[in-house]
Amino acid sequence: MRLINVKALLEREGLMTKRKQVDRRAKVLEFCDDEVTKYAILSHRWIGQEVEYDEIVDLAKMGEEERDEIRQRDGYRKILNSCKQAKKDE
Repeated sequence: MRLINVKALLEREGLMTKRKQVDRRAKVLEFCDDEVTKYAILSHRWIGQEVEYDEIVDLAKMGEEERDEIRQRDGYRKILNSCKQAKKDE
């Protein structure tokens, strides 16, 4: 299954918020299928401002304007807030 690496996504978001250099090679989405990985399930419904898989993967490689547009979408905010909650619940 595809999982969001919460730590990597939150670190990347923090750097982007501060307009600092982001490691474009850092993997925020991983494929994992084992029995020891802890994970939470993000349930959602599709709305007009969802974020696609490729957009999450390539966000650090995009130009600032395109990146900021994606980061303002409701779907991105939902993912980000879910990661923050997962980190708190860990």
